[in-house]
Amino acid sequence: MSNSNLTSVIDRVQKLLALSKSSNANEAAAAAAAANRLIDQYRLSEADLESTTDSVEPIEEDAGYIYESGRINPWKSQLVSVLIRHYGLAAWNDTDFSTGRQVSRYRLVGRKSDITIAKYMFSWLTTECQRLSDREAKGKGRIYVGSYCLGFVNGVAAQLRLSRTDAQKGASSSAIVKIDSRSEEAEQVMRQLHKLRSKKATSSSHIDYSAFSAGKNKGESLHLGASLGEGGTKLLGS
Repeated sequence: MSNSNLTSVIDRVQKLLALSKSSNANEAAAAAAAANRLIDQYRLSEADLESTTDSVEPIEEDAGYIYESGRINPWKSQLVSVLIRHYGLAAWNDTDFSTGRQVSRYRLVGRKSDITIAKYMFSWLTTECQRLSDREAKGKGRIYVGSYCLGFVNGVAAQLRLSRTDAQKGASSSAIVKIDSRSEEAEQVMRQLHKLRSKKATSSSHIDYSAFSAGKNKGESLHLGASLGEGGTKLLGS
């Protein structure tokens, strides 16, 4: 796995996502669609390369964290879950009490290239969600804002699934199998490294479903997974 190849892909993704806030609707939708499709195609091509060489990227535990907070934000936690599933990773909550208060830290396990991509997308999508909720949900109360953001994450997850389907159209069956098995492989390594308790179920008792729907529609309007030119004409954040 070439670090220079991954750096090149991230650079191209950054340029495409910079266009996603363009005032031109077609350009914005196409930029967001092409960015995520580019990532999926890169991962599939690297999986194909592993089949023809002896170089297999090892599974490791990230030294840093994708998300850390003294008080876990439900929509950010859900976004972590969405991204680790899509990018073939595992994550565990490395809780720290050394400062005298509980700090929850989500540490990733998986291939370094997948970890890099997931952390980059988390940063970008978090910024987008906050930007949109500030504009469309601000002043409507904590439950409305939280529900809007959860809906946004749900909409993004749907687009990521479409992106995977689109990227796999030109991929080999062996590459698809390798990509699909990465999450399980990462989970196995994580279990070997740590003794983890089962996750608590997420409560849905404090959700405003009208806000959730509004956020979901906005998340889907990013067109992360649509083919270039097939993503429609909705402007990201419009």
